[in-house]
Amino acid sequence: DRVFFGDLATVREDVTIGEGTIIGRGATVENKVAIGKKTKIETNAYITAFSTIGDYCFVAPCVAFSNDNYVGRTEERKKHFGGPILKRGARIGVGSVLLPGIEIGEDALVAAGSVVTKDVPPRMIVLGAPARIWKEVSKEQLLEEQIYYEK
Repeated sequence: DRVFFGDLATVREDVTIGEGTIIGRGATVENKVAIGKKTKIETNAYITAFSTIGDYCFVAPCVAFSNDNYVGRTEERKKHFGGPILKRGARIGVGSVLLPGIEIGEDALVAAGSVVTKDVPPRMIVLGAPARIWKEVSKEQLLEEQIYYEK
């Protein structure tokens, strides 16, 4: 219900999308992806197969998810496929890259242009290539402090 798809957005088979979510212009959501409610996936974001995005998440323009550590070679890779997992309220800055299987914790923030190679703890800001912890997310930026948030 109330899901908005921008023009030229592509959503493949076996995808679930929660109510009130926005899939932006030119975004691609591959197969076997789960997206929560009230999430925004912005223009030209690429969400790879086998990814999970929780409720109230934000994925900025030109973010790229990946799911294959073997980059398309060997049959062994098929045993390890897995896209990133974004927990409730996670935010990913413009142009960031998320490697396979990493988890972005609740209310965590990935700064623009970061390359995330390891899990990000809840309520932490990471930045850089490779991304490293910078500091905690400030209280006023937490999801529970926002007027639109419903548990």
